[in-house]
Amino acid sequence: MTSRTPKIISRLAFTILVLSFLACRIQFQLTNPTYTPTPSRSTPVEVATVTLQSVATPTYTALPATTTPTLPLVTITAINGNLYIRRGSGSDFNPIGALLKGQTVTALGRDILDEWLYIPIPSHAGKFGWVSTLTIYSSISGQTMDLPVVDSDLAVPAYIQNCSTRNMIVLPASVILPPFYQYPDSVVQFDPGEYTIFDYDNPKYSPNSNQGLVIDLVEGELYQITAMGTAAQHKCPIRP
Repeated sequence: MTSRTPKIISRLAFTILVLSFLACRIQFQLTNPTYTPTPSRSTPVEVATVTLQSVATPTYTALPATTTPTLPLVTITAINGNLYIRRGSGSDFNPIGALLKGQTVTALGRDILDEWLYIPIPSHAGKFGWVSTLTIYSSISGQTMDLPVVDSDLAVPAYIQNCSTRNMIVLPASVILPPFYQYPDSVVQFDPGEYTIFDYDNPKYSPNSNQGLVIDLVEGELYQITAMGTAAQHKCPIRP
């Protein structure tokens, strides 16, 4: 036997001893569930962490509430007398009220030509009408063109027809109506309102006599003059 034999035997015995130790260790781990292995090296273990950001409750900007647009301040005052308030934006509409001398109201709108203003009727709460800006009876304060345009209905024409044998004059329009036999010239359209009719050919019933016929003409009316200062009644030709 050579000198190497004891070394081989020593190494073999050491190997057997190590294997026996490992076998016992494994057996111990299997039979002891509470065993926690210890790392062989002191190596730091990185643990992944997640930082939860707080989610704020979303906030919303509230839409502005629907409001009536602010109107520019435009006022109209009746001067030099009373001012008719009419049903629509034109003198061919019925008067439905009046802005008395010295009264002032705030306009709510205008017509497209900027000649009439839409206003509340002072004597009738919740009612509205139109006043002209082109008369000597109206005084305007503010920029009317800044007001919104308001539409109105169409007017229904009104007429006066002369069915007598004389010329008639209608005041304050200063229109002369020829006798009935000159039809259709004896029929003339007028704006609604108050008129006084005189016999143009008879001095007794002339404008200077204060013997006129006072009428209140309204939209859609055909007023027929059948007599003036006489009991004779004249049948008017039928309008086409």
